Amino acid sequence: MPNGAQDRRSREGGAEFGDRRSFAEALRDQTQGYVGKRKADAARIVSDVGDAIRDTGTNVDGLPQLKEFLEQAALGVDELAETISRRSFGELYAEVHAAVRRRPGLATAAALLAGLALIRTLNSQKGSPVPRSNAVVPVDVPPPPDI
Repeated sequence: MPNGAQDRRSREGGAEFGDRRSFAEALRDQTQGYVGKRKADAARIVSDVGDAIRDTGTNVDGLPQLKEFLEQAALGVDELAETISRRSFGELYAEVHAAVRRRPGLATAAALLAGLALIRTLNSQKGSPVPRSNAVVPVDVPPPPDI
C-alpha cells in the first residue's frame, strides 16, 4: 500500500516529466523556426548569386559561347535556390550526406576551396599593418625608466 510520500513523489515526477517535454517541444519549435529562416536566407543568397552570374553574362559581348555558358550556370544556380526553398532541412541534409558518400574526394576539394576562400576573405578585411617607420608616436611621452 503506497504511503503519502510515495504518492507525492510520483506526482512530482510526472510534473517534472511534463516540464521536460514542454521544454523539448519549445526547443524543437525554436530550432525549426531558426532553420527555416536560415534556409530562406540561403535560398535568397543563392538566388542573388544566380542573378550576378546572369548580369555578368549580359555584359559579355563578342563571346557567344561564354555568354551561353554563364546563362546555363545561372539557370543551374536558380534551380538550386528553388530546391533549397522547396525541401525540408532533413531532405537537404540527407542529399548532401549521400553526395559526400558518393564522391568524398570532390567533397574534400570543395570544402578545402571554401575554406581557402573564407580565409582569403577574412585576411583581406583585416587591412595591412602600419610599418614602424610610419607609426605616429606622441611627442610628450617620457622615456621608460631604467630598471
